[in-house]
Amino acid sequence: MATVLNARLNQVIAVGGEPRSAFFNGRMLSAEDLTREQAARDDAEARLARLVGCGVAEGLTVTGGTGSVLHISAGLGVTPSGAVIDIGNLDLDLSSAGRGASFSGFGNCAAGLAEGQPLAGLYLLTLTPAWSGQGRAATLLGEVGACNRRTQQPAVRARLVEVQPPAGLGAASVRNELAVALLSPGQGLAAAPEGGRVGWWMRQRVGSSAAVPGLTADELPLALLQIDAAARPLWIDTDSARRRLAAPPGGAGDAMWPESWAVEMQAFAAQFVAELMGAKANAAAFVWLPPTLPLTAAQLAKLRAVVPGVPGTAEVLNRSRFARALIEGWDGAPVRRQGAALYLARLEGQPERLLLRAGTGAGGPGDGMGTGGGERTSAKVASAAARVLAAGRQPRAGGPSKDELAAAASALTQAPDRKNR
Repeated sequence: MATVLNARLNQVIAVGGEPRSAFFNGRMLSAEDLTREQAARDDAEARLARLVGCGVAEGLTVTGGTGSVLHISAGLGVTPSGAVIDIGNLDLDLSSAGRGASFSGFGNCAAGLAEGQPLAGLYLLTLTPAWSGQGRAATLLGEVGACNRRTQQPAVRARLVEVQPPAGLGAASVRNELAVALLSPGQGLAAAPEGGRVGWWMRQRVGSSAAVPGLTADELPLALLQIDAAARPLWIDTDSARRRLAAPPGGAGDAMWPESWAVEMQAFAAQFVAELMGAKANAAAFVWLPPTLPLTAAQLAKLRAVVPGVPGTAEVLNRSRFARALIEGWDGAPVRRQGAALYLARLEGQPERLLLRAGTGAGGPGDGMGTGGGERTSAKVASAAARVLAAGRQPRAGGPSKDELAAAASALTQAPDRKNR
């Protein structure tokens, strides 16, 4: 949008947005005039939709059917561009699809639009809004060709976006590593450029052989899946592809970035649990751990059987401390399982409410977790603060400054053995 110079009070200043047609008695109307009115309405609705974020609001769950058929449940979603996708139950046959052009690591397939079928491999399933012409309209000029449509019905187009992971990626860990790459560029397979956006529709280069998919702003990802040569799904991961309705992913400096990041870490945790509870789960499948992982007792038992190093006992936290540990955990990044420091907590009075935190620091993720993290000081920091204050009572050259003493006093007021302020 161009900068307006020398604007005055009460001056009408043109801004961005789709123009609308001006109607008055005696004016001749053309198709272009009415189409402009439709475009203005669509543009206004898209701006309004973007205010609530993008992602899946409800439904749109992808499950396997018979053979090459996928079932997409009825639901509602919003694309990053602000287009609303609202569909009923849909059965999608992958055995008839057109294979589109490819670009360094990824190619697009428009499912169901041409003869043929996608090749065996890994794909993102997405929905894109479209319009479907219905009927023929009466005209003054007689037949006007293929553009004659009485109405245009809202429609969707299902696409498969091919995913080619880097060479050498283990078959056992592909689901885990791709979930990290799709939900957390900057960790795992993907390296986000400085100032680059995080999220699942931006294209990201990975070395010389692969990339995170570059989806358009009109696409709503629903599932990551692997299909065989007959287009039959071998496995389907919904959580690594979709996200609940939230602010669009952005750069780390964006005001809404923390909310978006938390949503994607929640999606990674859900994907991790779904794969963990599968029949083929083993230690080799899990290269990465979510920064925080809510668990039930049954899921914890399965985790201990599959992933070594899970603590044998859990620290019991009251409701406020447990909630704080969970919420603050979503700010973290995925952690490589090898060498990760693990901390286990349980909600007081509810043995089914468990929380695993993963970190890389020497103090481990539990350092301050049970005491509320952000507002309470860990025992290690509190001990250091006490030493600084003790040194301040014995004035000497090179002792702590006033600022250091003030910081130490503030830290000590939030020590683990004190109540929250």
